[in-house]
Amino acid sequence: WNISKLQSCLQLLLMDQLDDKNEGIPGVTTPYLYFGMWASVFCAHTEDMNLLSINYLHAGAPKVWYAVAEGEDSRRFENLMASSYHHAKKECPEYLRHKRSLVSPAILKKAGIPYTRVVQYPGDAIITFPGSYHSGFNSGFNVAEATNFAAPEWIPYGKVAKVCNCRPDSVRLDVCKLENLLVRYEKEV
Repeated sequence: WNISKLQSCLQLLLMDQLDDKNEGIPGVTTPYLYFGMWASVFCAHTEDMNLLSINYLHAGAPKVWYAVAEGEDSRRFENLMASSYHHAKKECPEYLRHKRSLVSPAILKKAGIPYTRVVQYPGDAIITFPGSYHSGFNSGFNVAEATNFAAPEWIPYGKVAKVCNCRPDSVRLDVCKLENLLVRYEKEV
């Protein structure tokens, strides 16, 4: 399979909105390549619009992931982060979407916030679920590829997703329009 050909219900929205070029949304409907090096990190965040994501490690050293589940755990995580990054939250309520905030797993454990730790090796794919926070680091040089996607079950998560308004490049999707297109598609196909 090819991550750039991943089928997603987001394709319905793109086909409805874009011109003949159909270039997609970089990093959301088209994949990004990530080159990691020893101790480089990816900060705590949820995906744009609470989409699902897939990260495939092509080659190199393992990546270590930490994830906090959507729901009560993620709300407790947000409260913990707000107390640590209150200055950032004051500037932007969606500061965690800026991907600049880290927290030690030891602090999560001390706060009683459950998390999952996973080591990703070359050939492994990691899927992140809607609204789940994730962060991690690279244990050496590696090459990974990632993109977002949506399944019909994602629609309720997309409807409640919050968007950073201080950045003009924040991803915004018309989830209600996508839901209508999906209903129409399911009736026709």
